[in-house]
Amino acid sequence: MASTSHQLDDVDWLIIRELRRDARMSFRNLAQVIHLSPAATTARVHALEAAGVITGYSASLDPKKLGRGTRALVRISATSATTRSVAAAQEIGKNHPAVREVFMLLGDSDLLFYVEAADIAELDALVTDLGSYGQTTTSMVVDSFLNPD
Repeated sequence: MASTSHQLDDVDWLIIRELRRDARMSFRNLAQVIHLSPAATTARVHALEAAGVITGYSASLDPKKLGRGTRALVRISATSATTRSVAAAQEIGKNHPAVREVFMLLGDSDLLFYVEAADIAELDALVTDLGSYGQTTTSMVVDSFLNPD
């Protein structure tokens, strides 16, 4: 079944797609959608979990309703792409309440921060802090959508 040495099959991908859409879906409902028995579906999901393909389940939250409607992507190119500069910028990301995710990049930038700030002032303070470690580029998020696989 699904493991590090086994390719995911079409049924595995159906399960993944449906759980991305609704991680709270019951095994019975999931089984109906993918056309397997509930027992087979349960076994498949547990195997995907055991293989580390499914690493957890989470809730989708509306940043605006959480008071964090100022969303942005902040890229930083470290002044000197030293481990210390990049690590210091990463540390800011780990400890700043507006930073939701940090990506290490290959290419013209070293790090990309996905930010959900309370307001422009909080975003500006974060960008100012990150500016100590290199050139920043900020893009405001106007809208987003999910790719349904």
